[in-house]
Amino acid sequence: MTATPRSAAESVTVFIATSVAVLSIMLPLSFSNLGSFVHVDLLVFNIPRVMSAAAFVAVTTAAVLVAASSTRAALWTALLGQAGILFNHLVILPISDRSHFTGLSLPTLNFIDALLAGAVVGAIAVAVWRDRVQRGVYLFAMVGATVLGDLTETPTDGDNDGFDSVLGGTLPLWFVGASVLALGYFAATSGATHAITDDAIPLAPVFAAVILFSTILVSALAIAADKDSALTLVIGGVATVLAATAAAFILPGRDGVLLLLMTSFSVAGSLVVTLPRPGWVDGATLIFVGVGLYAGLHWRRPSAAAACVTVMAALTLASDTSFRATPGAVAVIGCMGLGAAVGYCVGTGLPADPASGVVGLVVLFVPSLGVALADPDVDQLAYSESWYRAIGHERGPVPATVAMCVAIGCSLAIALLVRVRPAPVDPYGA
Repeated sequence: MTATPRSAAESVTVFIATSVAVLSIMLPLSFSNLGSFVHVDLLVFNIPRVMSAAAFVAVTTAAVLVAASSTRAALWTALLGQAGILFNHLVILPISDRSHFTGLSLPTLNFIDALLAGAVVGAIAVAVWRDRVQRGVYLFAMVGATVLGDLTETPTDGDNDGFDSVLGGTLPLWFVGASVLALGYFAATSGATHAITDDAIPLAPVFAAVILFSTILVSALAIAADKDSALTLVIGGVATVLAATAAAFILPGRDGVLLLLMTSFSVAGSLVVTLPRPGWVDGATLIFVGVGLYAGLHWRRPSAAAACVTVMAALTLASDTSFRATPGAVAVIGCMGLGAAVGYCVGTGLPADPASGVVGLVVLFVPSLGVALADPDVDQLAYSESWYRAIGHERGPVPATVAMCVAIGCSLAIALLVRVRPAPVDPYGA
């Protein structure tokens, strides 16, 4: 495709709009609200359910728009969702009730934000999937924003470095507004081109999402409430692997490879030591995401990607038990390795169908077993009492061992899927 000023502007718009939507989901609680909201524990209790709902909405939106087979319809859907996010932050949030759960409460606004953002994530995927460059931009924005949002640190003082201090746990309104204006222009001026064509709403991605997301959420909630129960850990880990395997085989062809890779990565990645770290590491992590994504798109080896996740879990186990090093050095290596691994997994497992791709990508939105096990002192499904990552206490070998078992189980499922399903052909190119 020949580069033009319009195509370049469209790529920038895709990057900004996707980043806004993903960060709206991954940063559900602003740092200012940590101090002003009187029921933070109840709000944090609600966040895993809100993020899982956003993942469901993203998949459903993508499936419906695949059936609509219209790039213009996908762009207008993304525009409406993004405009809703802007209205939510600009008009409703300032008059919300932060002291009670009545009327326009903060949990309600977070829920609205997440649902709108999920619709944007699914709509943009369908709009750009047939274009190799814009699809690459979408994937980089999707994965990069997810990683940055997940790495956000709970503030302990006013000296936060990196993207934490820029975003402050919420999105600058100018960033959201710019995405709305750009999406509006391209939605209004786009031609009536066809997106991915299907005769009816593809139900396989929706069924796969229901099975996998529900199982992950229920298992993670159960483990978070009873971390010391070996039976709960075994049942949760086995259920997650079986659900991911079933969902992968529901999807057509080898589309389930990405879903399996993201399921194992979501557990292992949540346990990687990322704190304390200097501010420059956030930017470096984005670079490693891009490098990993490029490598995955041009050297597709699902077995190698699965091995990367397993090795990451094994190194986390070594770090948690026997290996002792400077915490800052471990965090730097962990962040960069995490970025490269998730980028490579996404690139190598990318399916040709956008709805299947969205199922795999938004697995990262659903809080995993890794989040439930990240801190032994937190009795709910969160990294910390204020949701975001914090410098935790000694957690022993159990969490990383669970991550290794899930990674091995998903690796075996990938090997079986690749063996029994024919190699995919991407009609839109890598």
